[in-house]
Amino acid sequence: MSTWYLVSVFLHIILAAFWIGGMLFLPLVILPGIRQHPDRIAILYKTGLKFRYYGWIATTALFATGLLNIYLRGLPFTWKFFTENQYGILVSYKIFLFAGILAISGTHDFFFGRKALEEMQTTDNSRLKTVARWSGRINLLLSLVAAFIGVVLSRGGTLP
Repeated sequence: MSTWYLVSVFLHIILAAFWIGGMLFLPLVILPGIRQHPDRIAILYKTGLKFRYYGWIATTALFATGLLNIYLRGLPFTWKFFTENQYGILVSYKIFLFAGILAISGTHDFFFGRKALEEMQTTDNSRLKTVARWSGRINLLLSLVAAFIGVVLSRGGTLP
């Protein structure tokens, strides 16, 4: 294994930890901490924008390091690889999960989340708030599944 491969895997793990950690930090630390704060919507909005900025940098870098990991590991970019052996199928699942994460993140960040925060300034019972909350939860779940598949792949790519 080359040093570049190990560096790429290391960065991939750090980026995934940042991504998942940020998704956990917001509902578990920030939201309870600002629940009674008079400027909670402004704080949530600023925090969300900051995480969105770094989150998209992280997802872009996750995409790059993921492709680099495949390349540096010497895996073929062929239909046969991605469909005819268990390791390749798991890589395919991880790629599809990542595509889903990107799609949900995009709609959450640029539509539901932003609109929900705007609506929260006038009412507390917002349907968009519920959609934004659930899209974040689904994204966290997909991210955890992708991380689990990453662990399985790093241990040889076979499920028990």
